[in-house]
Amino acid sequence: MLALTFVPLAIALNVGIGAIVKALNLPLYLDSIGTILATIMLGWRWGAVVGVLGFIITATIINPLAVYFVGTQVAIAIFINVMAINGWFKNVFRTIVTGLLLGVVSAIVSAPVIIFVFGGATGNGSALVTSFFVKFGHQIVNSIFLSGFSIEPVDKCLQCLLAIFIIKRMPESILGRFHSAALIQNKLTSK
Repeated sequence: MLALTFVPLAIALNVGIGAIVKALNLPLYLDSIGTILATIMLGWRWGAVVGVLGFIITATIINPLAVYFVGTQVAIAIFINVMAINGWFKNVFRTIVTGLLLGVVSAIVSAPVIIFVFGGATGNGSALVTSFFVKFGHQIVNSIFLSGFSIEPVDKCLQCLLAIFIIKRMPESILGRFHSAALIQNKLTSK
């Protein structure tokens, strides 16, 4: 029951912040904070549900291209789960490393979609970075990967830090009710 209450909030977080970033055409995404939160607190399956449903909703009302990146959301949930289980959210340094590595994973998983589905142009803020690399003589495929490796680590690092900030501000009485409460209490530093 707790998951059914928390999941819509996490989806709203993904969709809401993602909509703001899209409206401002920033070269970041910030659309996976809910996925990261749900994964840490409920496990990778619920994290994947949040990511996939969030991107389906985003595709319906904000950006039709988002639906093509649901696989990236599943990859994010799986990666975050592995890192959380192994204690990679214990402190700020480990959280930053996790975010940087997640950025690399996200760039690798998203690049084929950007290349084969969109031919390199998704129309979001990252397309500006891709065009920058093309302008300096890189092939489109290389530019897409360079853009991803430039943007995604910073983006995912910020998202991991924000997710942990939110978790650390939650009362113990609420945290203790979550499925992965033992994971949270044992693998994250105390408040």
